Amino acid sequence: MKKTVFLTLCSLLLAALLAGCGGAPGETAAEDPGIVGSWTADIDMADFLNSALAEDEQFGKYLTLDSFSIRLLADFSEDGAYSMHCDPDSAQTALADLKEQMKGALTGYLEDIAKESGLDLNAEELMEQAGITMEDLLAEMDEAYSAEDLVKDMDLSGRYLFEDGKLALSDDPAEDPDPEDAETVTLEGDTLTFTGGGEDSQFSGLYPVVFHRGNESAD
Repeated sequence: MKKTVFLTLCSLLLAALLAGCGGAPGETAAEDPGIVGSWTADIDMADFLNSALAEDEQFGKYLTLDSFSIRLLADFSEDGAYSMHCDPDSAQTALADLKEQMKGALTGYLEDIAKESGLDLNAEELMEQAGITMEDLLAEMDEAYSAEDLVKDMDLSGRYLFEDGKLALSDDPAEDPDPEDAETVTLEGDTLTFTGGGEDSQFSGLYPVVFHRGNESAD
């Protein structure tokens, strides 16, 4: 049960994009960098993950996430290459928040297990009889899926094609992207918004997704 919940939550991949470059002093007109540069997005995946949890017949009814926010970083180069990753600190914070929210869910789950077994025990008493603690359960979750695992899963690189309001990405630096898999995006100054994509999109269920140029997201 414990491992299933974490794998359900954290097998969902995302990515992000943004960047900036300014003109040198004295230039009369700076060239528009387009999508080239570094980009940042803060994304709260709570609603998306709650939808996935609702389909988990075993555990879904016990957990509704208040938040699961991660920071996504990406770089697009002039030669058509890109890289994306999840900020490690945001991954650590998101999973730490999730563990706190899991305590109430596990308590409800264990108490229902006790009732179904005909035991007049609360969650703490049931765990005591089993010789485990809440900290033991949460530690097992860390072993099942850690912040390092989340960062690794979201570490992507490849090539991109950006034209006519479409952004296509490959997941192999040696392969060009397939235009048929392109995301629909709008680029307005320092804001890049993903508004739609195919079923296999990394942002499916999260639209619109907004990124801001630079190393920090906008307030």
